[in-house]
Amino acid sequence: MDRLSKVACMFCGAFYSLTGGLLFLVPGFFFHAVAPIGPYNRHYAVDLGSFLLPLGVFLIVAAWKAEWSQPVVGLAAFGSFLHLLSHLRDASLSSRAIAADVFFMVIAGLLFVAFWTCGRQAS
Repeated sequence: MDRLSKVACMFCGAFYSLTGGLLFLVPGFFFHAVAPIGPYNRHYAVDLGSFLLPLGVFLIVAAWKAEWSQPVVGLAAFGSFLHLLSHLRDASLSSRAIAADVFFMVIAGLLFVAFWTCGRQAS
């Protein structure tokens, strides 16, 4: 994995680990302070955190374990792309929502570049 892909994995892994940790450990805080979208459902927030936290940790590990990189980064890239589509489908025009959409586009783009790079280096 090249340096840019490692940085992308570390950045995205840190983002997903932090987000997942907050959702899993303090879902009420996450909902009220970070993303007050829709009605609050503690169970769904904790469920989401239980998937995002390990995804973030595995992205960080994948930056250093070449044999893990392509499947982990591919899964994260695909999930990030679907997350972006979910936000674009809901198309809120607030400046906060647009900023979030741009950020999620960057996350998905970084992971797809890292995935492509892992695939090129594997062949």
